[in-house]
Amino acid sequence: MEIMRKLIAHVSGKVQMAGYRAKVVTIAKAFDLKGYVRNLPDGRVKVLAEGSDADLQRFLKAIMIENTLIKVDDVQSEFSDALGAYDDFFKVAGENETYARIDVAAEHLKELIMVAREGFKENNARLQELSTKQDSVIDAIDEARADVVSDVPGLRSDLKDRMDERLQRIEGDVVEIKALMKP
Repeated sequence: MEIMRKLIAHVSGKVQMAGYRAKVVTIAKAFDLKGYVRNLPDGRVKVLAEGSDADLQRFLKAIMIENTLIKVDDVQSEFSDALGAYDDFFKVAGENETYARIDVAAEHLKELIMVAREGFKENNARLQELSTKQDSVIDAIDEARADVVSDVPGLRSDLKDRMDERLQRIEGDVVEIKALMKP
């Protein structure tokens, strides 16, 4: 039977109001760890996780997250024997934290809407420009097609005349060759 260990980690960096705790919960559940993650008043995040030593070591590496929103600068960790006090891994939310998160989410949503609107305006202008160019190309194709269709009878007549001329020359050449071949 594997010995269960407990990890207590204090994570510092850009880890609050950035979705860090949600990522930690996802990672912990992937390793089947038990415990919690919570924000601390000093701006750090506390992680308490229980599981096998190997899983805790991998988990510790995995929570060193750095992306657009999150940047872990440092993790202070200590290990001890597990107490087996947790049935799951969860995020602890602070008092009034939900309201603050909703306000932040609303601001981010407003920004996304503004960016999307600007993008749609820009794309609409580009689509209008492409539509105008497409219309011009279609008009040019129609004109070229009309020119070709109107020229077809003339081309046929020219081709027939040239072939008749060529045929007459060939017939003349054949007559000369026959004359030269007579004794």
